[in-house]
Amino acid sequence: MTERFRTYQPERAMWPAPANSYLLRDDRGAVLIDAGCGYRECYEKIVEFLAHEGLEPSDVHTLVLSHAHPDHMGAVPFLLEEASPRIIMHELEVPLAREPSLLNKSFDMDFIPRFYSGRIPEDAPSEFDLLDYFAALCPMGVAEATETVVGGDTLELAGIHFQVVHTPGHAPGHISLYNPADGTLLTGDLVGAVVAWYCPSGGGVHGYLESLDRLEELDVSLILPSHGPPIDDPAAAIRETREFLSARNGALTEELRNGERSLLELTDLLFPSEGMKMFPGLQVTFSHLELLEERGLVVCNIRDGMPYYVLEVTC
Repeated sequence: MTERFRTYQPERAMWPAPANSYLLRDDRGAVLIDAGCGYRECYEKIVEFLAHEGLEPSDVHTLVLSHAHPDHMGAVPFLLEEASPRIIMHELEVPLAREPSLLNKSFDMDFIPRFYSGRIPEDAPSEFDLLDYFAALCPMGVAEATETVVGGDTLELAGIHFQVVHTPGHAPGHISLYNPADGTLLTGDLVGAVVAWYCPSGGGVHGYLESLDRLEELDVSLILPSHGPPIDDPAAAIRETREFLSARNGALTEELRNGERSLLELTDLLFPSEGMKMFPGLQVTFSHLELLEERGLVVCNIRDGMPYYVLEVTC
């Protein structure tokens, strides 16, 4: 079955590159899985991809969105000018696709004024809107779902039955698609050439690790990721992703052996690059500390609105 997939894979895998788009053909036209960034040049690449397969945008009768982020659905408005596909996504992603400003909440952008205000330059904007950030790199689009799915559903695409696997962490309604007939798994952003951002409101590192647990329960022979080439050793890729996340937990607990540290100090540890500290570093670091606190490994104390962490002392 895997030979039925046609893939548009951008030259780069790292953000802000568009996500991969996957195509399945049937006698009615085509199913497209994810549509890329919302600038015209990106959409034209999708049009060229379709043309190479002997298709036009109007032949796309179904669009599946792994989640409502700009590198996956930014180009949807362009597609809707030429096609009228059914649009399928997880029910938790529907409000985000309909009103993208809500991504500020799912990416926990309120952490910036809450915890980072003392580091923000005086000439910086008074408010931080994630859509402004996206607009300069990979613009977001708007889409209205015609159908929704949840984990455990079966989705028929071009005559192939996929199991919908709910895999939050990076996004609250992120889904992976699994074909048990041949073991093909479309992982979205969960597993691929890069490890995706994750924030508490998207499921965080806790949700990410549980999502990896779900994937490990499947008999997977091939991963088709949203970023990077196909992966023919799924078990190793899932394990490496888990190890990457666990290493961050380890780095935090090791640093706390030296004494109490603030959220900002621990963010500096995980994200030495200035361009990553405020976002997504702050949110990712908080996510790990939230998990460590939940596991009883660290204790959080709030002073003047700032979280400080120490290792839990056990007898």
